[in-house]
Amino acid sequence: MRLRYCVSWLAFFLFSMVAGLVWAAPADSAVSITGMRWGKTADAVTGSQTIRLVLETSAPVTVDQFITAKPNWRIVLTMRGVNADKLKILPSPDPTVVKSLSTVKSTKDSLHVMIDLPAELKENQYKVFTLKADPKAKRPFRVVVDIEKPVPVTDVQFSTGLRGKLIVLDPGHGGTDPGAIGPRRTYEKNLNWAMAVQVKTILERAGSTVLLTRPGDVDLTPASASDRDELRVRTMVANNRKADIFVSIHHNSSVNSDLTGTSTYYYPKTPYDAVLAQCLQSAMVRGGGLDNIGIRTANFFVVKNTWMPAALLEIGYISNPQEEQTLNNPAFQQKMALAIVAGIDHFFGQAAKMRGGR
Repeated sequence: MRLRYCVSWLAFFLFSMVAGLVWAAPADSAVSITGMRWGKTADAVTGSQTIRLVLETSAPVTVDQFITAKPNWRIVLTMRGVNADKLKILPSPDPTVVKSLSTVKSTKDSLHVMIDLPAELKENQYKVFTLKADPKAKRPFRVVVDIEKPVPVTDVQFSTGLRGKLIVLDPGHGGTDPGAIGPRRTYEKNLNWAMAVQVKTILERAGSTVLLTRPGDVDLTPASASDRDELRVRTMVANNRKADIFVSIHHNSSVNSDLTGTSTYYYPKTPYDAVLAQCLQSAMVRGGGLDNIGIRTANFFVVKNTWMPAALLEIGYISNPQEEQTLNNPAFQQKMALAIVAGIDHFFGQAAKMRGGR
């Protein structure tokens, strides 16, 4: 009986020790933020500036993030099982992008890293990601935050005429992305480029300054980048240069090869987007003579994330054999390029009559 009692007591003692060790483990194994640094980068294509925050941790962590609204705009990172007891917080390298950084231990298990911002930041203007530790390079696990420097909204005070206007033309697709491919093996990216070049030439003769979002048949981002990153570069060409308008040139496609016609898309972010779309659509239908599908609102990235009035053109259906042949005709391309320029010119006249015009 005494032996059984001793064995039971010993088992309980060992269990208690193990349980105590397990209970104490979270505190002993808590991950620490061991260091931080700021960096600045400039995009060679767009000239946009980005502030980078790097937080080094003693072990891998998971990060949740969200943005708070005014009056206190900030990015909040939440990390569980993490402490910042030894972190020396460095001041922001650019208060126009990041005002300050602070940490708050909200619970025994959660740490909030709060990045205070001077103004509103859209979700597409920042990225949060992690990088694995690289022992060979002596780099620890890292939490990285990239924050784009906000671009002021273009002053949409329009005057009539094309002279002196800054216009960005976006030839859709390009490089490894052919876009739609017609039954005669016509690549949409090539039609988009040919049309953009012709429109650019006519606009420049009329006194406009014209920028193309891609310099040729190339990708604008590395192969590892997402489609969204590729589109973002295109919008930043216009945003950073404060263009007057942005026009993205595309050709449509459908599994239904009978569909034909011209359409124009816009996102209603300014009072002028619908006006631009309607002016372009009307001019293209008159000039090209294809079926009038009309203007439509759309959540397309390039028309939504440009600060200025923007429109996306679908000149015709590359998937329709007859229309594909028309779209490849140099005479048609010239007529449509002249029509697009006429639509842009008409837009500036209409916009000048609206509120805020001059």
